[in-house]
Amino acid sequence: MGEEPPFFEEAVRKVEDGLGTLLGDPVKISVHLTFDRALIDEVIRVDSHMFREELRYTVWDLIKKNEKEGFFLLLVRQGKEPLAFFFGYEDGEFPGGFYGDDMASLVEGKGVGGSLFTLVHVYCYENGYTHFSCHAEEVDEKGRRLRDWYKTVAEMDLVKTSQEEGDLLRVELTPEHVNWMYHRHILGEKNYQRAHS
Repeated sequence: MGEEPPFFEEAVRKVEDGLGTLLGDPVKISVHLTFDRALIDEVIRVDSHMFREELRYTVWDLIKKNEKEGFFLLLVRQGKEPLAFFFGYEDGEFPGGFYGDDMASLVEGKGVGGSLFTLVHVYCYENGYTHFSCHAEEVDEKGRRLRDWYKTVAEMDLVKTSQEEGDLLRVELTPEHVNWMYHRHILGEKNYQRAHS
């Protein structure tokens, strides 16, 4: 068995330091287990910049998401401005799993998404979830194949594709997997090889 992944708090500090250095301004990551109106407004600000109108959440949508078991929100701020977010909750379709509902970043191509997604996997592993699942459009409005991003960043497997929901992707949260993501996307060790048990 390989080494255990880092504690979530340690991983958060590494991401804050790394993104702050990369972006030139301090970055803070906060964890929330419930939405309040100010948090909803920050999520909507990022969401409205990144997604076309039919994909954006309303205040009511977010209040309903907040009611799901195991709700968890990561919010990345640069100064006082929201930069990126992720939220999800327990997977009602897959016992023991966590479902990633939405993630967006105002900064693309700088590793913010990969770092944030890795933090989520560290959090889920530390909190006893066995699998992580999410849906993705096959192609986004910029013509990018999102399935490929999830496969590259987290080696997620395609479970099924449907017209209504797009691609359902899933990965098992083993220590080897989470540690591999941490070394590659947070520590920047792109050639880090996954340990095998």
